[in-house]
Amino acid sequence: MRDMTAVSAAAAWLLLVGLAVVGAMVVLADGRLRWYPTGLLQWCMVVALAQGLYGMLLGSGLIPQAEAPAVRIVMLPTWIAGVGFSVWKGRRAVLGRWADRQLVRILGDLNVVLRITALHRRAEGAEVREPLLQEARTALGRRRGRAALLSFQKVLEQMEAEHYTSEEWSELRSRTRALVTNFVGGSKTSEATSAA
Repeated sequence: MRDMTAVSAAAAWLLLVGLAVVGAMVVLADGRLRWYPTGLLQWCMVVALAQGLYGMLLGSGLIPQAEAPAVRIVMLPTWIAGVGFSVWKGRRAVLGRWADRQLVRILGDLNVVLRITALHRRAEGAEVREPLLQEARTALGRRRGRAALLSFQKVLEQMEAEHYTSEEWSELRSRTRALVTNFVGGSKTSEATSAA
C-alpha cells in the first residue's frame, strides 16, 4: 500500500513539474528568451537538477519513501526520464514558436499573400482553392507561420497546371519548398536561420 502511495505521489508531482517546465520554456520563448539543452553537458545539468528536485521532494515527505527496494530503484530513473521528456517537449514547443514567428516575418517580406492571391485569381478552379487560401490567411493572422506556409504550398501545387510556365509561380514554389524544408521538415535552428 505504501509503495502505491509513493508511486502515485511521484507521478502527480512529475506531471506538475513537467507542465511547469514546458510552460516556463514557452513563456520565456514568447519573451524572446529562448532556452533548451543543446549539448551533452546541458542535458547532464537537466539530469542533475531532476535528481536534486526529486531528493528535495523525497526528503520533505511530499513523495513518501517506497518500502520495496525494487520500487525505490525504479522511481528515480523514471522521474529523471519524465523530466527529460518534459524538457524535450518544451524544446519542441520553443522551436515551433520561433519557427512560426520567423515564417510570419519571411512570408510578409516576400509579400506571399498578395502574390499567391493574384495567381489564384488568374487560374481556373478558383472556387476550389478559395477555402485553402482562406485557411492560409487565417493561420497567418493568428501568427501560425508553419500552418500558413503549408497551406500556401498546397495552393501553389493546385495551380501547377495553369502556371507551370510562369516565372512568378516557379519562384514562389521554389521559395515555399525551401522554407518547408528548413522550418517544417525538422531542420536544425542554425539551418533555418541561414535560410531566413
